Amino acid sequence: MASVSKTSITIADHAKAAAALQNFSISLFQAVGKHHGPTENVFISPFSVAAVLSMVGVGARGNTALQLKESMGLTKYASENGNSDSVIGSLIQSMKGDGNFTLEAANQLYVAEKYQLTDEFKQNLNDNYGASGQNVDFAVDASRTKINDWVEEFTQHKIKDLLPEGSVNSLTKLVLVNAVYFKGNWMRKFDPSLTAVEPFFLGSEDKQMNVNMMHIDAEFRTGYIESLDARLLELPYEGRKLSMFIVLPNKIHGLLELESKMHETSLDDSNVEMRSAKLHVAIPKFKLDADVKLKDILIHMGMPDMFDERVADFSGVSGEKDLYVSNIFHKSFIDVNEEGSEAAAATGSTARMKRSLNFEEDQLVEPFIADHPFVWFLRDNDFGMWIFLGRHIEPIFIRADPDLTSTHHNDEL
Repeated sequence: MASVSKTSITIADHAKAAAALQNFSISLFQAVGKHHGPTENVFISPFSVAAVLSMVGVGARGNTALQLKESMGLTKYASENGNSDSVIGSLIQSMKGDGNFTLEAANQLYVAEKYQLTDEFKQNLNDNYGASGQNVDFAVDASRTKINDWVEEFTQHKIKDLLPEGSVNSLTKLVLVNAVYFKGNWMRKFDPSLTAVEPFFLGSEDKQMNVNMMHIDAEFRTGYIESLDARLLELPYEGRKLSMFIVLPNKIHGLLELESKMHETSLDDSNVEMRSAKLHVAIPKFKLDADVKLKDILIHMGMPDMFDERVADFSGVSGEKDLYVSNIFHKSFIDVNEEGSEAAAATGSTARMKRSLNFEEDQLVEPFIADHPFVWFLRDNDFGMWIFLGRHIEPIFIRADPDLTSTHHNDEL
């Protein structure tokens, strides 16, 4: 494993790391989608998962480390850029809000009492990821509560009970946690008086449900992605540093095909030709919270060794091959409404002893009506890092009366 780097890290370095992680984000999204079936909403923070896996990778050696790097798409990146720990860690720590929005991310390292870590491992996590170790007694359930309380407080009480009962015990030696929280207003807010009950088609024209559909007429960046047979819309937050992007299939039933082809088209500005145009936009209000157990998903993605106590090699943590990852827990939350969005996510790892636009300038732009299943992602525009990613298949809000009374549906993934 590379040692801690003191080399100055540039914006270009961050952008390269984010680009390398975009493929991982898509692979993780596809794997979670397949694991839970084609009719369920999917919602993850690939940024949070990548943060924890990167920290896990600091202590990995041998084939365990190789599987992590290959599955995260970092093998080529690391060979070309030297110490990936310092760049990725710096990218994670650089995710900060400003006067326009709130964006906070933090890492924490919890270590069993009397369990000795190598100086290199402690220094790497502290210098590159800002995760200083805290000693706890995992044999006492209060340690799990302490970790969950930190996550809940950091995410403004949106993520609760990240580590479920029984997830830590006397054999637990190490817990790595990442938490991220975002809240921002749209650059162009939707007028609540225009929100109306309208049909959302559930993958076919003969199956639909009513939703609260938000409407606006304003200038937005939009483009067509021919390879995905879809349209792309950017909804910027105040300051334009962050945006939500909606990838809407042209066909009502086109989501599964779109998802299967996402690796074929890089959804960044250099690949998708977008232009600003005044158009009518309609998107549903939605609120999601998700609870994803990542162990089986990550094994399927090519990382089995770290969960296998017979072969896991985390000798970079303590100098001994005495650890394996028992599970990785991930929770996320998002609320999209007329004002903007609020989102949060947390990921915890427990280690135990063993398209293009072709229309003319004066041509009327077709309205963007997201009335059928779509993919969305929330991106940091400076670096291109995908912070949240999901698919919206099942309507979440149903208006029961003129006062916009709504019901909250929880998706447990």
